[in-house]
Amino acid sequence: MDSLGFLRLADTPAIFANSWQSPDLQVRLFIGLTHVAAALIAGVLYSALEERGLFLWIFGLFALVHLMYTFDLRLPGPSGQSLTEPMLYATAVSLYTVINFAIWADISTPETISRNAALGVAFSGFTATFLSTALALQFRLAGLPLELHLRIVDAIAMLLFILTLVLSLLPGWELGAAKDREPS
Repeated sequence: MDSLGFLRLADTPAIFANSWQSPDLQVRLFIGLTHVAAALIAGVLYSALEERGLFLWIFGLFALVHLMYTFDLRLPGPSGQSLTEPMLYATAVSLYTVINFAIWADISTPETISRNAALGVAFSGFTATFLSTALALQFRLAGLPLELHLRIVDAIAMLLFILTLVLSLLPGWELGAAKDREPS
């Protein structure tokens, strides 16, 4: 969801101005500090919550952020003026990054942790960066309008959130209970 949606926002300078590409140092500093604070919070949440709750937060935040960006483009008036979207976006990115690195230890044994961490981070990096960026660029080259591109990303984000919500209602759907984890 990260690169798939964000890459096309470069087509909207008002929104992009309140991103990590902003020429305003205060905006970049705000986003950076949000990343740090959210990563620290993610570490605490990872120790306190079950994975399904964390996945709900992550997919829910991405769905909300992408919907907000799409609404920003559709509604009349100035767009991209608020730091709300970048703040929530940075929070979602920090949450999934911390979870991505931490979860491999929890689903591994001492013998398999190096392999599982390498494969997990490589796979997620490939899908989050290469695959989603390639798809976003392909959408752009095919002439897909920005609004339709973002509606597709919105639909995927909502689908993942709803799928996680439904799965979380099923008994036994979790990678490991929070009480089984040692606090960081």
